[in-house]
Amino acid sequence: MRIHGLHHRYLKHGAPPRCQHGAALVEYIIIAFLFVLLLVAGPNVMHQLALALEQAYQSFVFVLSAP
Repeated sequence: MRIHGLHHRYLKHGAPPRCQHGAALVEYIIIAFLFVLLLVAGPNVMHQLALALEQAYQSFVFVLSAP
Protein backbone atom coordinates (compact mmCIF):
# COMPACT_ATOMS: atom_id res chain seq x y z
CA MET A 1 0.00 0.00 0.00
CA ARG A 2 1.45 3.29 -1.08
CA ILE A 3 0.49 6.71 0.24
CA HIS A 4 1.03 9.68 -2.06
CA GLY A 5 1.09 13.40 -1.45
CA LEU A 6 1.50 15.39 1.72
CA HIS A 7 0.19 12.71 4.07
CA HIS A 8 3.09 10.40 3.25
CA ARG A 9 5.63 13.09 4.15
CA TYR A 10 3.96 13.79 7.51
CA LEU A 11 3.76 10.11 8.40
CA LYS A 12 7.49 9.84 7.79
CA HIS A 13 8.62 13.11 9.42
CA GLY A 14 5.96 13.88 12.04
CA ALA A 15 3.08 16.34 12.11
CA PRO A 16 3.05 19.46 9.94
CA PRO A 17 4.43 22.62 11.60
CA ARG A 18 0.97 24.20 11.93
CA CYS A 19 -0.11 21.24 14.10
CA GLN A 20 2.96 21.56 16.33
CA HIS A 21 2.50 25.27 16.98
CA GLY A 22 2.29 25.86 20.73
CA ALA A 23 3.56 22.41 21.71
CA ALA A 24 6.61 23.85 23.48
CA LEU A 25 4.41 26.28 25.39
CA VAL A 26 2.30 23.41 26.70
CA GLU A 27 5.44 21.55 27.79
CA TYR A 28 6.76 24.63 29.62
CA ILE A 29 3.42 25.13 31.36
CA ILE A 30 3.38 21.50 32.54
CA ILE A 31 6.95 21.74 33.88
CA ALA A 32 6.21 25.04 35.65
CA PHE A 33 3.03 23.59 37.17
CA LEU A 34 4.92 20.54 38.47
CA PHE A 35 7.65 22.78 39.92
CA VAL A 36 5.10 24.96 41.75
CA LEU A 37 3.27 21.86 42.94
CA LEU A 38 6.53 20.48 44.31
CA LEU A 39 7.21 23.69 46.23
CA VAL A 40 3.68 24.05 47.60
CA ALA A 41 2.37 20.52 48.18
CA GLY A 42 5.18 18.91 50.15
CA PRO A 43 6.90 20.02 53.30
CA ASN A 44 8.08 23.60 53.26
CA VAL A 45 11.11 23.31 51.00
CA MET A 46 12.19 26.92 51.45
CA HIS A 47 12.14 26.55 55.24
CA GLN A 48 14.20 23.35 55.04
CA LEU A 49 16.69 25.11 52.76
CA ALA A 50 16.98 28.05 55.17
CA LEU A 51 17.59 25.68 58.10
CA ALA A 52 20.24 23.77 56.17
CA LEU A 53 22.04 26.99 55.22
CA GLU A 54 21.84 28.23 58.80
CA GLN A 55 23.34 25.00 60.11
CA ALA A 56 26.10 25.07 57.48
CA TYR A 57 26.91 28.68 58.37
CA GLN A 58 27.04 27.88 62.09
CA SER A 59 29.43 25.00 61.39
CA PHE A 60 31.57 27.27 59.22
CA VAL A 61 31.74 29.98 61.90
CA PHE A 62 32.55 27.36 64.57
CA VAL A 63 35.49 26.05 62.53
CA LEU A 64 36.78 29.57 61.89
CA SER A 65 36.59 30.49 65.57
CA ALA A 66 38.50 27.39 66.72
CA PRO A 67 42.08 28.12 67.83
